[in-house]
Amino acid sequence: MKNKPYANLKVYSLLALLGLSAIIPSIAMSSELLALLDVLKENGAITAAQYDRLRRQTEAAAPLPGGDCRPESPAAKPADHSRATIAAAARLDDRDQKPRSEPAAPKDKDKDKDKDSGAIVKTKGGLSIESADEAFAFELGGNLWVDGAAYSEDTSSLGNGVDLRRARLKLEGRLFTDWGYQAEYGFAGNEAEVKDAYVAYEGFDDLAIKLGQFKEPVSLEEQTSGSNITFMERALPVEAFSPGRKLGLGVTSGGKDWSAAGGVFGEAIGDDTDDEGDSGWALAARVTHAPIDSKGRLVHLGASAQYQNTDAQNEVRYRTRPESNVTDQRLVDTRSIQEASEILTWGLEGAGAVGPVSIQGEYLKVGVDRRDAQPKLDFDGWYLFAAWLITGEERIYDASQGRFEGVDPEGPYGALELALRYSTIDLDDADILGGQQQDVTLGLNWYLKRNLRFMTNYIWVDADPDRNGERDRPNVFQFRVQLDF
Repeated sequence: MKNKPYANLKVYSLLALLGLSAIIPSIAMSSELLALLDVLKENGAITAAQYDRLRRQTEAAAPLPGGDCRPESPAAKPADHSRATIAAAARLDDRDQKPRSEPAAPKDKDKDKDKDSGAIVKTKGGLSIESADEAFAFELGGNLWVDGAAYSEDTSSLGNGVDLRRARLKLEGRLFTDWGYQAEYGFAGNEAEVKDAYVAYEGFDDLAIKLGQFKEPVSLEEQTSGSNITFMERALPVEAFSPGRKLGLGVTSGGKDWSAAGGVFGEAIGDDTDDEGDSGWALAARVTHAPIDSKGRLVHLGASAQYQNTDAQNEVRYRTRPESNVTDQRLVDTRSIQEASEILTWGLEGAGAVGPVSIQGEYLKVGVDRRDAQPKLDFDGWYLFAAWLITGEERIYDASQGRFEGVDPEGPYGALELALRYSTIDLDDADILGGQQQDVTLGLNWYLKRNLRFMTNYIWVDADPDRNGERDRPNVFQFRVQLDF
């Protein structure tokens, strides 16, 4: 220690003082003792605090003027005085020798600032970035689907081949806590096409207001993402009658067992009437209810409707592929229906599940009013399917959106699903002979990961009659590698 010699000197000096005061009290009370204290202080053997304390005690014990001695009391006996002096000196010495505590480290304001302005980055299933205060978020996603098909042709030429069914990039996120956005672009066929493109205000509880292009709220299978439907393509009536994506203003809401959505819509991005005529517009709404939604059990019920006022061209057309997209051939097709003025589309939907077994079905109907006293047209269709997840998983259901969210495989080798669907559509009415078609599809899905799926479908097609008034009965074998991120 730096001042160790002085510490030893202090000890020896105190012992000497105490020894003298015990042997010769008259000396302890004399001026020589005060002189000795002065010397010890000047040499640094005792501190100023110790000096003042010992000097006061010495003066208090000194003889009174005139030679009289101070009366001795029990508390002033030399032995007791010595013990008190030793204790006082020890306390002073301990206080002087105790190391001083280090000053508190200054608060790291930069660290707190970094925490407030930091970001949370996640890469599971894609790329997402979120601010620490959750006010801002950004997510990059997309799809890459590759299809192959072989056709056992009958009357129409369908064409075997491989196709890039879907290649999309999607940006979505949140701004200033209450604002959401989404922009999705498709690149299949070497052409860029805008899919979803909207902003949404989400500051209300369980309610959002959308502005931009998004799906009109019609049909359960249409509202379920293509990444999460059970078969490679949607059923015949859904492909033919669902209005798809349009520019519009919409409101969505939902709770633990219900959902509701509605809006007013115009044309889709890229659609335009000839000669700058008036655009068409539509009103659409959908409501769903899940009276049973618990672990291993589900009942879903819903209804939707759309009223459409046609654009200046007063034309409408309904058609669909044979639930296979590699071919561009449509076996049923109304072709262009002229003088269409008002269209009402409505549908009923239902689904249920018990553990890994589920069923789903819909009925859709379209009524077309025409000008010039032409007869009204009615077209309809429906489908029903059953699916069994062999490995025991369950389809994920979101009651607040009224739709399914796919399958999350639990085992190390993924999940296997077997499904069977029947779908039918009738596009014949009055003077419009678009044909009638029934498909039976057997599907097998292997969900290797949450975002990686391998699919195979075998379809027995029966168009009787087709759009040309003939019977066409091809069979289709198709497969898909589906990657979603």
